[in-house]
Amino acid sequence: MSDPLHVRIEQFQALGRTPEALATAEALATELARQGQPLRAIAVCRALLQLEPAHTRTPQLLADLYAKPGAPGATSPATGAGALPRAPLFSELGREPFMALVGVVELRAFAPGQHLITEGDPGRSSFAIVEGKVDVLRKMDGGELRTLSSLKEGDFFGEIALVSESPRLASVVATQHVLALELHRTRVERISFRYHAVGDTVQAFYRERMLANVLRSHPVFSALAPAQREALAHIFELRTVEAGHVLIEQGQRGDALYLLLSGTCTPLFRRPDGQQTAFPPLREGDVFGEISLLLGQPATATVRAESSCHMLRLGREAFEQYLSGQPGIRAALMRLGTERLLHISKLLASGRAVHEGDSRV
Repeated sequence: MSDPLHVRIEQFQALGRTPEALATAEALATELARQGQPLRAIAVCRALLQLEPAHTRTPQLLADLYAKPGAPGATSPATGAGALPRAPLFSELGREPFMALVGVVELRAFAPGQHLITEGDPGRSSFAIVEGKVDVLRKMDGGELRTLSSLKEGDFFGEIALVSESPRLASVVATQHVLALELHRTRVERISFRYHAVGDTVQAFYRERMLANVLRSHPVFSALAPAQREALAHIFELRTVEAGHVLIEQGQRGDALYLLLSGTCTPLFRRPDGQQTAFPPLREGDVFGEISLLLGQPATATVRAESSCHMLRLGREAFEQYLSGQPGIRAALMRLGTERLLHISKLLASGRAVHEGDSRV
């Protein structure tokens, strides 16, 4: 059995900038690229460029094989039995932008137990796992640490950091020796000035990844077939708002359904005497705006962003054209809206304070 990739890279790095090291790295990157292992090939290419920054043959080979089909110089087959797999994000770029992105991605190695990301830290980069496994951990309201998922070779995470310096929503910890590609937002922004396609592609990649993750895991949308979720993803609009922005105004007809990706929003109920009651905050994964859309009523509360927020917005017209024809989703949203109306009525009738842990409005 051949050594793990991180060991093979360490072996030729130990030789330093010698003809033997350069030849070994180039041969390994070429072999991996032609075998259809683009992320591993890019990792070896990055190690090679650390030894010889002026080296161009291997980045050009990778671009020829994996850059966007139809772009100048791209020769990777798009279909058929001999087709190479796409490299997420990278393969959406033409030849020159592809090489530029390979030139700024950073190769990182992590030992078991080491944090790749720490919950609460500012997000500045995203990762792709080349080799190894990690656990995604989040501190729950009671203080306990819960494992949300495990990620393996080929998985991407931390995409929100490519567009925002929002705090990390979870920690990511290596459970094995991990080799990863790290892409820093500032480096992406730098090459985007020269290649506008890089910035556009990163934005599209972030949007698609966030949409896919949320629609796959959210209880309202998870019952949809993959093809239905993909169709739905195309009609949602990605929106970023700053703290203080009012998304829904109490008493006004709601114009959209919202799904919060990151950040915090506060629902506020204005009483007849003008006093406001704050309901438990809306957080990542929460849906709101469904009551007005489904029941044809004015919005029952104002919803205000308490921090910079990323969210998906589905306008009334698109909602009526698509979701109203999906009985399962419509029923789930109707139950959610009815439960919220009942909860609001009980809270207001009792006059008691609203605390964290109440059903969300």
